Amino acid sequence: MKAYWSLILFTTPIIHRASSFGQILTKTSRSPSPIRQIKEITTIIEKDDSSTAARLLFSTLRGGGDEENSGYFDSNALKRGSDKRNESWGISLSLFATYLTVMAAKCALPSTLAIITSSNSDLIHQSTKLSRDEVISSLLALSTLSIAAGKIFLGPVIDSLGGIRSLKITLSLLFMCLGFIGAERTCPNLVSLAIYWIVIDFGFSACWAACVKTIREYMEENRWSKEIGRLAMAARLGNAISFAFFAWLLQWASSRTPANVVTSGVDTSWRWVYRASGAIQLIPLAMLTYFGRNSTGDVAIQEVEGSKVEQSRSPMVSLRILRRQATKPEFWLHLLSRTITMVLISFLMFIPTFMTQCYEMSTASAARVASMFALGCLTSVSTLAAKTYPSSDSVRMQSQSSFKSNNTKQSLTPLYKRKACYMTMFLALSTGCLSTQMLFLNNIFNLSSTFGSILMFAWGFSLAIPFYLPSSMFSLKRGGKEGAATIADAFDVCGFGLLAVFNGYVARIIGAKGDLSSMLLHRKQAWISVFSLMLGGSIVAMVSLFIAVWLEGKQELKSKNERSCC
Repeated sequence: MKAYWSLILFTTPIIHRASSFGQILTKTSRSPSPIRQIKEITTIIEKDDSSTAARLLFSTLRGGGDEENSGYFDSNALKRGSDKRNESWGISLSLFATYLTVMAAKCALPSTLAIITSSNSDLIHQSTKLSRDEVISSLLALSTLSIAAGKIFLGPVIDSLGGIRSLKITLSLLFMCLGFIGAERTCPNLVSLAIYWIVIDFGFSACWAACVKTIREYMEENRWSKEIGRLAMAARLGNAISFAFFAWLLQWASSRTPANVVTSGVDTSWRWVYRASGAIQLIPLAMLTYFGRNSTGDVAIQEVEGSKVEQSRSPMVSLRILRRQATKPEFWLHLLSRTITMVLISFLMFIPTFMTQCYEMSTASAARVASMFALGCLTSVSTLAAKTYPSSDSVRMQSQSSFKSNNTKQSLTPLYKRKACYMTMFLALSTGCLSTQMLFLNNIFNLSSTFGSILMFAWGFSLAIPFYLPSSMFSLKRGGKEGAATIADAFDVCGFGLLAVFNGYVARIIGAKGDLSSMLLHRKQAWISVFSLMLGGSIVAMVSLFIAVWLEGKQELKSKNERSCC
């Protein structure tokens, strides 16, 4: 390092003479000042890219500062790097806003379900064979199938179109469908509501994969784990904020209902929730349009040391990548852990019912416990995501920084071991929370409602990072720019399928044995089988995720050693 600094100091006068001579020979290209050249070379050295700095220095001496004669020097390189960083942060903010508003819109139906199924709803119910509740039950089942269908078919399409273009199409679709539901003329009955919501869920299924695809296209590897953590934060914030905002909006809309409508007993206040949900989609749509205006189309162009490489974006390419990864055991282990953790983290919708029946809490207090579970998820992804599951590139940069300061090279080998142990610790905490609940349900000891609420917070804290990060990072690394979305969707297909079966099973258990009029002992016994399944799933997810992260890390280390040998 000292040699490079000495070289810069001793050759500064030569650079000045060479640049002056270059300006005399050619007036068409103005050479940068010597001070600016030194600053740019210094910036490259600080990034620990000494070879590039040396090439830049000697090419400047050789070419007199002329960009055409110099193979590496570009007077606008610093400005382009700054613009690229600003663009990537703009894309990051856009993705955060996208997932925040989409997850907020997903809460529109649960927030208005009680009004829609009531007899004073302005939605016309034409079926004589099915009640309103049965129509809504069919809607929920079909919407789950719609999400699964989207996960199956949209992955290769997203990889073909690109992340930002896919998100803009999805947001436009959500804006129109939610707006149609909010208008009386376009959504007069329950059937039309069901059709629009099925389309919305089909579009929703593309959001996570499209966000992962965009991260792969625009972000450096050392930022991947942080970006995935921000998406998880956006999802939980969207849920929490939307429920509170929609409750206020319903109250406001009810107070502004015309007197003649109130007299007739028809409730139209719920439509304002869908109007607001559609309108907020315009915010990320505008941000993606602005920050993604320089994105490529059907062919991705990458510049590698001045040469342009075209990458095909045919859907068949992503399918071939998926087929190749499906032959490796870590793919199936990641799929297994993602599927199970999706079921566990989606238990959020049953938490109010569970706390009401087994801890005898009020409805309002039980709803706050569900918020505590979501807060636990938000806390872990906002504070520990990048620390417990860092990308190899970020750790490599830290290791190089330590090498420069301590002159001792740290081994990168323990990285995958640390990540595997962290994931095991999180899911061990999940297993401990479920085991404690099982002991409570079996009346081995009693728990207060306060301690039960703390358990729910800890359970949410333990699930968020194992659910969001490992499978998404695997998709980014192994899928690349051509297959990241396809692999991400492949993980979610099985998860939504198992989730639909699990939700149906829990609903039947609650309906058959969870009546509030029954004794507390019987209500607690009704939940034992549910928590037994989740406890077994948590143990399986813990083992499978540990092995998956371990195998993935060993394979990455092996590939890195092979490249270094070559």
